[in-house]
Amino acid sequence: MAERDFKGIWIPAEVWLDERLNPLEKVILMEIDSLDCGENGCYASNEYIAGFCQCSESKVAHAVTRLVELGYVSRKSFDGRQRILQSRLAKFARQNSKVCKADVQNLQESNIDSNIDISSSINKEYKESPQESDFTVAVVDYLNEKAGTHYRAGVPKTQALIKARAKEGFTEADFRTVIDKKCADWIGTEYEQYLRPQTLFGTKFESYLNNIPYNNRCQTHKKRPANVPDWVPDEVVDQPDFKCMDTLLNYPSYGIVTYVTTAGQYGTWEPGTKERADKIQSDYNEWLKKKGGVK
Repeated sequence: MAERDFKGIWIPAEVWLDERLNPLEKVILMEIDSLDCGENGCYASNEYIAGFCQCSESKVAHAVTRLVELGYVSRKSFDGRQRILQSRLAKFARQNSKVCKADVQNLQESNIDSNIDISSSINKEYKESPQESDFTVAVVDYLNEKAGTHYRAGVPKTQALIKARAKEGFTEADFRTVIDKKCADWIGTEYEQYLRPQTLFGTKFESYLNNIPYNNRCQTHKKRPANVPDWVPDEVVDQPDFKCMDTLLNYPSYGIVTYVTTAGQYGTWEPGTKERADKIQSDYNEWLKKKGGVK
């Protein structure tokens, strides 16, 4: 373990009991606080924090955004490559010895000695520096995960689109919903090429958000790729993360179908009932006979 010039961490009861924070967000807050070097702040990257907490960078990005929104952390500066965070807990501890007795839920509303409203200053920093927003990183990472793409959060046009929608009041959950719906609609079709920030986060964003989910429509299923066997149920192809069938596990096991996801991992689909499982197995046996297989 790398040497750290500190004796440990102390978690205020109000932070530990804050139900708005999940356990990972609390751990990340404490790590940022322990790395906050006074005036220099904490310059640890999402990659470093993710390694320390043994989680994904997108989860770190989401957690940091959440901590900023709640007033626990502020973004001190960003030079295009390195982001510097500052723990509000450390600043309170230095300037107000009674902070530990305060309700941390009101950190955003509390005043430091200079009577500067923390919430206002944090919001100002966020608006002035949208390019370093972890909100943007979380959204783009989620798009890449679901669509199997490799877009970068640092592209100015992508940042501008996400910032514009955020200023209109749309949340990270809204972005995830749009991504989920359009992946369900377009993956495996000629429209898959439009699973990109320019299309998804543009002026039609609200329209996409309010679209009826693909699987709830009384319409035809997504276009089946040519290499998907006939026995594979349409529901498998309709999975948002479906990319292709796995060539090594191209058979159902108790009706459970294994496929390859857009992220290059294994995904499974379960029939839900014994009758459905038996039907899938029967379809598979018929398909195998036509191909000259033995069953």
